[in-house]
Amino acid sequence: MTLQKAAEVPKLDHKEAGQLATAELDRFISLVESLDGEDWDQPTMCTKWNVRDMLAHQAGAYASGASFAEFRRQSMGNPYMKEEKMPIDAINRRQLEDREGRSPEVLLDELRTVGPKAIANRQKLPGILRALPLIDFGPPVGRAPVGYLTDNIYTRDTWSHRLDICVATNRDMVLSPEHDGRMTALVIRDLEETLRSQTSDGSFVLELTGPAGGTWEFGDDTPSTTITMDTIDFHILASARTTASAIIEQGKVYLSGDTDFGKTLLEHFLVLY
Repeated sequence: MTLQKAAEVPKLDHKEAGQLATAELDRFISLVESLDGEDWDQPTMCTKWNVRDMLAHQAGAYASGASFAEFRRQSMGNPYMKEEKMPIDAINRRQLEDREGRSPEVLLDELRTVGPKAIANRQKLPGILRALPLIDFGPPVGRAPVGYLTDNIYTRDTWSHRLDICVATNRDMVLSPEHDGRMTALVIRDLEETLRSQTSDGSFVLELTGPAGGTWEFGDDTPSTTITMDTIDFHILASARTTASAIIEQGKVYLSGDTDFGKTLLEHFLVLY
């Protein structure tokens, strides 16, 4: 794999964001269309949700983007905002409660309808609005522009839940360098910013195997360690679906060079999904 500088991963622009969002929605729908029977009841890495719940969440999330009235009802008009510590938990709770008892077929029909509308609405947001730093995501991101949420995180959320469903139902995840490799690179871009602010000085190489992977160099000095792991395992770790200690104990990561530094780095592999 070609060695790339993590700090030089190209920023996501608005046009590309729309293209990635459309492709990811298509892949998510195709996956869900392949499910049946006991698939819907399988538990996922998001431990409060089974596969059907995950589809309900996606339908609700895209419905929020498809109309301002629904966005307002899920956020500003959401009574659970006073009960949950995190606003996202209140929004997710309302999305699932709204769709309680609906069959997967009905949820899929809803997603087919609201998904493209939500993406089209995101693409219409003017640049001045996307640039407003109104959203505080908490650590490790902190305050970020609206466009970071609408262009980047919404699509990453769908991607990560496609991964969840594949793991839960024992299906191979459809991956390509062009789409999923770019999704990985954007996570690498965020990880580089996080590590630069949270860890001590030091450089390392991260090698992610598989069709959506690549090799990136972090820092400006001579790398003291190399971390090698499967791309899917990296995303599971970076999205806090597992821990660094679990990844190490399960033999899913290989460290060469300064292994203590490598273990410390893995504990800081946290990116917003």
